[in-house]
Amino acid sequence: MFTLKQFVLVAGIIALGAVFGAGLYQSTVEAPNFNTGIPESLEHYRLFMSVANPGNYFRIAAPAAQVLVLLSLILNWRNPRSRRWWLLAGLVLIIGADVITFSIHYPRNALLFTAPMSVPVEDLKKAAAEWMMWNHVRVAIVLASLVCAMRALVLNKSRETP
Repeated sequence: MFTLKQFVLVAGIIALGAVFGAGLYQSTVEAPNFNTGIPESLEHYRLFMSVANPGNYFRIAAPAAQVLVLLSLILNWRNPRSRRWWLLAGLVLIIGADVITFSIHYPRNALLFTAPMSVPVEDLKKAAAEWMMWNHVRVAIVLASLVCAMRALVLNKSRETP
């Protein structure tokens, strides 16, 4: 039977996995398509993403992951110290991924996906290449956060097993 602590931790792991999977999808499927053949590729991407875009997803999934990992850290704070530090590391990492999102991706998103297409092609190509490179970094950070949370779960289970 799941305790509240376990349930919140598992929910946090699921949310981190959702953020990781979506970021990985962007790196392997979306970015190569909008990064090739600029500016035409960006025009097509903008048309395709006219109703919803990845931000619609990440604005829900990323904060949910952060809140669940934070709540899990709070609920597990009095438990064995090693679990606490894994959760703290996972929280710091997932927040770090958002720092990259706001400081690196948002300015490039504005340039690539909402600025007039009169922006010089070289500027668009540079922004797309930087976006892709930093997305790889962001995905790796989210994966590290996911691994930390999973490690906390394993420690949780190993301490409860007689």
